[in-house]
Amino acid sequence: MVKVGDFTVELVAADTKVAFKEHTAPDGQVYAEVEPGVDYFISTRTDVGGVKFVYYVDGVNLGYTTDVRHPKKARYCGKLERRDDKDIMTALHFNKTRETQDVTPDRLTGKVELKVYQRGAEYYSEAVDNFVSASLTADSTVGGKKCIKSTTSGSYSFDKLRSSKKRKGNMVSKYKRGERICTITLNYCSALGLIYHKILPPPPALEGNVTSAVIGRRKRKRSTIPSHVAVAAVSPEVNSHAAKTANNKRKEV
Repeated sequence: MVKVGDFTVELVAADTKVAFKEHTAPDGQVYAEVEPGVDYFISTRTDVGGVKFVYYVDGVNLGYTTDVRHPKKARYCGKLERRDDKDIMTALHFNKTRETQDVTPDRLTGKVELKVYQRGAEYYSEAVDNFVSASLTADSTVGGKKCIKSTTSGSYSFDKLRSSKKRKGNMVSKYKRGERICTITLNYCSALGLIYHKILPPPPALEGNVTSAVIGRRKRKRSTIPSHVAVAAVSPEVNSHAAKTANNKRKEV
């Protein structure tokens, strides 16, 4: 759980709403320990009202905001879909990426950001009856693919009560963004990422060799050199023996 002022963010399992275990790095950054194949929601809490929440996952704006009129214990956010008169909130999903080689340390960690703004002036705009928030895939990310990242492919969902808004015909009341209050960042990564960032100790098999284990994950290229040439290239003593044999044969002739 990351708390800044009156605002709190954590990542929770979609089915149980239990928060993932968190670790704090020496620099104060907080990391949620997660693994692929799990649905989750972004859980937010606020002790005050009159603010707007904007959500970013791996640098991608989810495309919707939450107008917070009153303090509330918890809100669960993921992929938002509006169908006629119903809002459906679907869990996000921790997914393995398709990247299988050249895995570098910066690709081990994802992040969720909550940007909090003062609620600004009221205005009216045309009502939108159908809407789907931004799509996140294993290929969409800022700064390269990651070993584990968020996608909008969760299977757990619930019907979200649509907040009542003032209307003027087909126009609905909305609020502009005011001054930004804060940005809250919560990182997430697998156990390997936590080990690399020296938050968790490495297992004995990797002790002292964590960087190699991380960066060295790449597919071995098949050699295009004939097998007998390859052996000679890595075995100089074989070359020496072959040379001596050839010289002896020449002497015999």
